[in-house]
Amino acid sequence: MADCLLNGVMVRAKRHHFRLAAAAAALSIAGFSSCNSSDRLNEKQVTAAENEVYGAVVREMVNSTKGPSQLVFNETQLTELAPWADTKSCEESARKNLMLENNTPPYNSFADKLYRFVNHGYDYSLRADTIQDFLAKSCTTAGRLSQTFSTDLPKAFIPVRNVRFNDLIVNDGSKSFEQLFPGAAGIISFSRVGFDSTLHEAIVSTSFVCGMLCGSGQRYVLRKVRGHWQVVNGWTVWIS
Repeated sequence: MADCLLNGVMVRAKRHHFRLAAAAAALSIAGFSSCNSSDRLNEKQVTAAENEVYGAVVREMVNSTKGPSQLVFNETQLTELAPWADTKSCEESARKNLMLENNTPPYNSFADKLYRFVNHGYDYSLRADTIQDFLAKSCTTAGRLSQTFSTDLPKAFIPVRNVRFNDLIVNDGSKSFEQLFPGAAGIISFSRVGFDSTLHEAIVSTSFVCGMLCGSGQRYVLRKVRGHWQVVNGWTVWIS
């Protein structure tokens, strides 16, 4: 009788341990799924923010040009990584070339600071994590530019390696950029976007090419204000 009671207790104990183990396994799976879901959500947030930044910069660029009727983008993202450079040297070079070492605006008197504060509510200083994220992304192999950001004008995405402009004479019967896209002013290229940890500040570099000796490169800083990305400033980093 005692042996039967003992065996019964042991069976119930084993069942209890099995149930605990099963519950623990279920919690682990749920936790893993939750982490993966969170990772996917963060990735979606970054992608959405990047598209919004591209759209905001395009509006800034179009406002400063004379009336294109369509926009043409390089389908490949800009990168600062040269074939012979390592990541460290690339980041050092990009920090200097894209003017990330000094963010003091050219006009920075007390009146200028007050004007910027009243009109924007923030200054030109950049967060260290924004800079680091931008440098890390800029020093990677070039990827494909997102084609889902919104613009007010029709847009096209092209590979730029075979594009020629009217100022480059080639007698092979091929069409020039101006012939292919008569309503476009030139080709816009974007880098990846660097963000701070809260997705409220961003850095992106661009290039605009309109011929052999026609073009410029800019570096833009944006911040999210009342739910919308706004360009804080743009610096010309090269011109031809």
